Amino acid sequence: MPELTIGSATTRPGEIVTGWFDAVTLPTGGADRFPVIIAQGKEADGPVLWVTASIHGGEHTGLITVQRLITPELVAGLHGTLIAIPTLNPAGLRVKERRPYYLDGDPNRLFPEPARSAQESADPDEKPPSGLQLAYQRLYEAIVASGASALIDLHNAWIGSVPFVFRDPIFFQRGRAGGRKGLPTRAQAQTLMERVNALLDAFGFTIVNEFVADSYVRKNLHRSVSGSVLNGAGIPAFTVELGSWLYVEPRIVEACLVGLRNVMRRLGMLKSAPEPIEGIPVLRPDYPVRRCMHPYAPEAGIVHMLVQPGEPVSKGQALARLTDIFGQPVGEDGGTLRSAHDGFVLGWPHGVVRYRGEPIMVLAIRDEDSLIVPYPA
Repeated sequence: MPELTIGSATTRPGEIVTGWFDAVTLPTGGADRFPVIIAQGKEADGPVLWVTASIHGGEHTGLITVQRLITPELVAGLHGTLIAIPTLNPAGLRVKERRPYYLDGDPNRLFPEPARSAQESADPDEKPPSGLQLAYQRLYEAIVASGASALIDLHNAWIGSVPFVFRDPIFFQRGRAGGRKGLPTRAQAQTLMERVNALLDAFGFTIVNEFVADSYVRKNLHRSVSGSVLNGAGIPAFTVELGSWLYVEPRIVEACLVGLRNVMRRLGMLKSAPEPIEGIPVLRPDYPVRRCMHPYAPEAGIVHMLVQPGEPVSKGQALARLTDIFGQPVGEDGGTLRSAHDGFVLGWPHGVVRYRGEPIMVLAIRDEDSLIVPYPA
C-alpha cells in the first residue's frame, strides 16, 4: 500500500503517527482542527479501518476508547492501517456541549448527502454550506480516497442506556426514471448490507435498526457520519452508542475495545482469536428491533419510570406514571403510560420533567420494515 496522508499525518509502517486536519477558520484567527491518529502495521498492505468519535461535544466515551485502543501493542500485531479521529467537534468538546458554538444545529447531520456534493444546490436561494460542513466534506473525501474498508463512529446515548449499535437503512436506485446518480442497485445494496451485518455480528453488541427509511431521511440521519459514508460511498459503516453522555463507564469502554478488536479480526487486521463481550448486557430478541421514542407525554408533568434500560416490555405493559408537582396523577388510567409495542427499553431521556409531546423513554420495538429501500423521492 502506498503511504497515506490525512491532514498533516502521514503513515509510517510499524508506527503510530499524529497530526491535524484543518477544519473551521475562526474570525479571531487560527482554526479549529480535527486531531488525527494513524496506526499502521509493519505489514501495511491491508485493510483500512476508520474510527471516529465525539462529533457531539458532550459524548466522551468514544474519545477515551480511541486513546485506549491505539497502543504499541496493537500496532505490533496489526495488518493494514487504523485511522482515528478522537473528536469531530473540538469546539463542542471544549465546552462540553453537543454542538459547536458556531453552529445552529446538529453537527452529525452535516456530512455529504448521498449522491450530492456540499456545493450542489437545487435552490438558488439556499444558504451556502458552513465552514464545518465543508470540513466534513473534505474529511469524507479523505475517507473515500484512503480506500476505507469500514468506518465505526462512536457516540453516547441516554442516561443509563444499554450499549448498542445502530444498523442504518441502505438506499438503492429506483431506476432510470427518478433515479439518483451514485446510489447502488438493489443487488449491490444487498451485498453491502451483508458486509455490514458481518461486522455488526463481529462487534458483538445489541443491534438496533435505525428509524424507518422516510423518517430516517426527514431527520437527516442519511447525513450522519455513518449514514453518509455507508450510503454515499458504499463503505460498511455503523454507529456505536456507549451509554450515558458526559460520563465514562469503564466496563463500557472495555466492551467497546473488545468490539473494535473483533471487527479488526473480521477484517483480517488482527490474527488473534475473537474475544467475548463481557460486562454489559447484550440483548438478542428473536425478532429484529428498531429504535422508537415512546410513549409521549400527553400533558406536562413529572415522570416516574416503571421499567429500566435493558428490561423487556410487552404491548399494554405500564412503562411510567405521570404526575403533577404534588405527586397526583396526570391524565387517564391514574397517570399510567403503557406500551403500544413489544420490545425492550434502550434508555431514558435525561431528567424527570416532561412537557406535552416530549418522549418519556426510548424503546427498541419489533421491526418488520426492510432496511434495503429505494431512496425516498
